[in-house]
Amino acid sequence: MPKTLSFDHYEVLTREDGSPVELGRGAMGITYKAFDTSLRVNVALKVINATYLQSEIARQRFVREARAAAQLRHPNVASVFHLGMSGDAYFYAMEFVDGETVESLIKRDGPVDPASALRITLQVTRALGAAAKHHLVHRDIKPANLMLVKEDDDYVVKVIDFGLAKSNKREAGEDLATLSMGGFVGTAHFASPEQLEEKEIDVRSDIYSLGVTFWYMLAGRAPFGGSIAQVMSQHLHKPPPLDQLEKLPATLRTLVGHMIEKDPAKRPQTPAELRSELEKCLASLQLGATASEQDFPTVAEETQTAAAENKPVAIASPPPANYLRIAGWPGAVLLLIAIALFAFYKLRSVEKVPPATQSSASPSQFGVLGSRTPVPEIVASAAPKATSAADRKTLLKNAILKAEKYEESRDWPQAVADYVRAQQDFPESDVGTVRLELLLSKLQSGPDALKDSDFDRMREPLTEAAKLDVVAAMEVLGDHLRKRDPKASFNWLCSAAAHGRAAAMREVGLRYSNGAGVERDFVKAAQWFESAIQNGDVAAKTLLAECYLFGKGINKNETKAIGLLKDAAAANEPHAIDQLANCYHKGIGVTQDDKEAFRLWTQAAKLNYPVSLGNLGVLYLMSAETDLGKDERARAEKAVSLFREGTKQNNAFCMFLYARCLEAGTGVAPNPTEATDWYRRSAEAGSRAALDWCRQHNVKLTTDENP
Repeated sequence: MPKTLSFDHYEVLTREDGSPVELGRGAMGITYKAFDTSLRVNVALKVINATYLQSEIARQRFVREARAAAQLRHPNVASVFHLGMSGDAYFYAMEFVDGETVESLIKRDGPVDPASALRITLQVTRALGAAAKHHLVHRDIKPANLMLVKEDDDYVVKVIDFGLAKSNKREAGEDLATLSMGGFVGTAHFASPEQLEEKEIDVRSDIYSLGVTFWYMLAGRAPFGGSIAQVMSQHLHKPPPLDQLEKLPATLRTLVGHMIEKDPAKRPQTPAELRSELEKCLASLQLGATASEQDFPTVAEETQTAAAENKPVAIASPPPANYLRIAGWPGAVLLLIAIALFAFYKLRSVEKVPPATQSSASPSQFGVLGSRTPVPEIVASAAPKATSAADRKTLLKNAILKAEKYEESRDWPQAVADYVRAQQDFPESDVGTVRLELLLSKLQSGPDALKDSDFDRMREPLTEAAKLDVVAAMEVLGDHLRKRDPKASFNWLCSAAAHGRAAAMREVGLRYSNGAGVERDFVKAAQWFESAIQNGDVAAKTLLAECYLFGKGINKNETKAIGLLKDAAAANEPHAIDQLANCYHKGIGVTQDDKEAFRLWTQAAKLNYPVSLGNLGVLYLMSAETDLGKDERARAEKAVSLFREGTKQNNAFCMFLYARCLEAGTGVAPNPTEATDWYRRSAEAGSRAALDWCRQHNVKLTTDENP
C-alpha cells in the first residue's frame, strides 16, 4: 500500500490506484486535495517547489506574502488559512472550493453569454478590490483560477490561488530585487505586458489578466495563440484582434479593449473604476435585452461612506434578464425608473451581518460580544542604538538567529519571547511576527502541539505576541485558557475572529452556545456559526444545522438543517455525517431509514469519529438493517468491539456503553466489577449518564471535577 503523503496535520487524498489527487500543477508547485486531520475537513494544499525558494530573501518574501494573503477575507476569494513548512517544502492550506472552473465550463459548453461573462467579471473585480486594500496583486488571474460555486439557482465566483499573491507594499529598505520572488510568475496566455517583462506590477496587471479572461469567456479562446514565445511577443507588441468579437455589442468590445491596453496607464486604474465600467456595460446590455441570461449574484461591498460609519452596505444583484425584456419606449422608461430605484436602494440598504464579518483588531469593537478586559498598551523594549539602516539590519539578523537557536532546542517559551523582543525592537520589519506565526502554528497541532502543562511558561510571551497582532498567539491563548480563565479565553478568540479566522468564529459561537466565558446567547451563537460558514468553515455548518434542528437561537427548520448537514457531510465532516445518520435513524427531516443511518455511521466511524463508533454499536444492538442482519449474537459482539474501540480514544459515550454491556452481559460475559470501573471512568471523562449511575450506586470518583 502506498505511503500516505502528509504535511503536518494535512493528509493528501489518493485515488483508488494510490496516486495523490492533484487539483492543479504549475511551475511553482502542486496543489493537492488534502484532509485536515484536526478540523476533519477537506482543503486545497499547495506545496511549493523547493527550487522556487532558493534564497533566504525569496523564502522570507514568500512567508510575508502568504501571510498577507491570509489576511484577505472576502466572499469571492478562497481563503488561505494555514502556512507551514515540512522538511524543505513550504506549503499553505486554503479553502477547498467544490465547484467548476470557468475554464472547464468554457471547454464543455463554449463561450458564455455576454451578461453572464460581465457578472463573473464583476465578482472577480470585487475580489481584486479587496486584495488591493491589502496591497496584493494576484499575478495569475485566469479561467482556471476562477471557480463557479452553485448556490440554489445561482452561482458565486471564487478566486483561488491567492496564496502566492505578491505584495506591492514596499517596506523601508526594500528594493525591487527584494520585492521580486524571482522571475516571471503567472500564465503566459493571460499575463500582462509588464508582467512578462518582469517589471514592477500593481493591480492594473491583474485588470489586464482579467480582461484576457473576459475575452476568453466571450470568444471561447484567448486572444493570442501559438507557442509560448509567440504568445508573449503578441502580448507585448501586437494589437488585440478585436475583429474576433465583431458580433458582440460595441460597448462590450470597447470595454475589453480598455482592460487589455498595453500601457497600464491607459487601462482602468483601480478595481472600483473597472467595476463602474462593467456595471454601465451591463446596464446598457440589459436595455437591449437580446439574450437569455444566467443570473450570477453580485456580492456585498462596503461603500466609502459605510466604511467610515462602520456600517456594511449591501449592493443588490442586478435584476435578472427575463425581467428586463420590455419592448418599446414605455418599457424603456419603466426600466430607467427601476434602475434609478435600484441605485437608490444600493446606497440605502443595510445588510444584517454577524459581527464577525467585520475586520477589526480587537473584540471590543463588536457590540454583541460583551465586555472584555482591555489589553495593556504595548511598551516596546529600548531598541538597540544603531547609526545606520545597515547596522540595524545586522542587529535584527543577530536577534533572529538567537531566537532560532532556542526554537531549534525546542525551548518554545524563550523562542517566542525572543521573537517578540525582536519585533518590538525592530518595528520597521515584520520578520519577528512572521516567525511567530510559523512557530505558533506548529504548536497548535501535530507532534509539537503545546501541552497544557507547559502553558504556564508560555502565557506571558504569548500574550505579548498577541498584542503584536500575531493571530496564532490569540488562538493558542483562547484554547489553553478555556478552563483556567474562560472569560479571557473568550476574548482572545474574539480577537482571532476579528482577524478573519473562521475556526475562531466557530469557537466563539460555541462559547455563546455553552455560556463559557460569556453569558449564554443562542441567537448570537447562530450568528457566529453563520459568519464562520461565510468565511469557509465547513464544521460550522453542522453546528448551525443543530440550531435549526432544535430551534436554538433561530426558527426550527428541519429542511435547512438537513441541507446543511448534507453539505458538510459531502466534505467528509464526521460530526455532520454522525448527525445526519441520527436524523435518518430517527426520521427527523427525512424518511426514517436505518440502512442509510448504518451507511453514514460506518463512514464516520472509518474517519475515527468516536461518537459514531458508539452510535454504530447501538444500531447493531437495535436494528436488523445492518450488514449482520438478524444474527443478534453477532450484532451484539460487533457492538461491544466498537464500544471497546471508542474507549481506546477515551470517549466517555463509548465507555458508558461498554459498561452497560459488561453490567448486562450483552455481547460479553457479565463482569460487575469491571462495569463499575468503566462507569467511573466514563463519569470522570464527562458522561452525565455515567455520573448519575455512579451517584445512584455510591461509586466514589477519583476527581472532584463534574462534567
